[in-house]
Amino acid sequence: MKLLERILKYQIITSLCVLTLGAVLFYFSVNYLINQEVNKELMRSKAKVSWQLRHIDELPVYILQLGDSLQLDPVRYPGQMALVERKLFNDIENECQPYRQLVFYERVEGAWYRVTISKLLAQRQQLLEAVVMTVTFIVALLLISLLLLNSWLSRRLWQPFYKTLRALDSYQVEKHEVLTFSKQHTVEFEQLNQSVTQFTDRLAATYQNLKEFTENASHEIQTPLAVILSKIESLFQDESLRESQVLALSEISEAANRLAKLNQALLLLTKIENRQFLAGTEPINLVPIINRKLRDLEDLIEQREITVKTAIEPTGPVMHPALAEVLVNNLLTNAIRYNMNGGTIDITLHAARLVVRNTGAPIHIDPELMFERFRKEGTHSASLGLGLALVKTICQVNGQTLTYETDGPWHILTVTW
Repeated sequence: MKLLERILKYQIITSLCVLTLGAVLFYFSVNYLINQEVNKELMRSKAKVSWQLRHIDELPVYILQLGDSLQLDPVRYPGQMALVERKLFNDIENECQPYRQLVFYERVEGAWYRVTISKLLAQRQQLLEAVVMTVTFIVALLLISLLLLNSWLSRRLWQPFYKTLRALDSYQVEKHEVLTFSKQHTVEFEQLNQSVTQFTDRLAATYQNLKEFTENASHEIQTPLAVILSKIESLFQDESLRESQVLALSEISEAANRLAKLNQALLLLTKIENRQFLAGTEPINLVPIINRKLRDLEDLIEQREITVKTAIEPTGPVMHPALAEVLVNNLLTNAIRYNMNGGTIDITLHAARLVVRNTGAPIHIDPELMFERFRKEGTHSASLGLGLALVKTICQVNGQTLTYETDGPWHILTVTW
């Protein structure tokens, strides 16, 4: 849920609670005031009736307010004055309606009378409901207007924040760009933009330094390695070398070649992680790449008597062509290197999925750990332990998913996009 939506949600919940509580309190407050006013009117009517009973010889002909009634009943003994509410039948409306009655006792010409003044409450209740509904509607309309105004203002005021967010989403460090923004009148947004500008400036400088260091380190390592290999080749031409010396030179040559390959692999891995390969714009057809790599590895496949089965369709992910070459090459090389003599490789390529299955010795660790750098199962001197790490990094950079599963003698690597 977006920030503004969460704020609006809490504002609506708070407004509804306040409106409900306010309406209830307002209803009871107005009802209390009306009841107090009714009680006062009854007491004023009592005073008038009592005065008439004491000062007029005949029973009073007292005209009360419309809907009210006066009733005198002779009694033997007086009782306590009381205020009661009850429903009485209204002959005019032909229905039972609520009344508030004041019952008191007066002595007239030596006899006691129970005087009952009844005041109709229906009109007052209708007035109460109308007032409460009107005020509640006005308050609700005011709250809705404030919420809508607040929502509109919030979206307008938060536009600079969303603009900064979009700029960060589209930011690409490999382009060495520094994000800059127009001056904002809101202090917090201006501080945010300044912080983002400073951060991207430092990030671009750090990325450039790292890129230059990687390139320089690779160049400085490759030069002495080339010299070492050249000298070794020259020494191999010396016919006076003893067998032990030739064996030592072979081990040195093998170690130097491994170091050269390791340097190239680490350099490639660093370039991929630093996103120095531009993103592709169109899907890469992996079929020609797979066929070409199988031809390149044909001698090694025949030497180990491995059977290759393919079921491939012309499809592939959107990625840089060079990365597609590395992806396929490492998957096939891994399937051959860790296969068994006389084993099988099964390659499947169809919509949004590349699966490379090969037979091989069982592994005794979590297959997902095989994606770590320099992780190898068993001893393979020809392996650097970086092949699957490269594949994993390529998939992460291009938004693809790589999984490693085992099923009996089968090792299954699946790339989905």
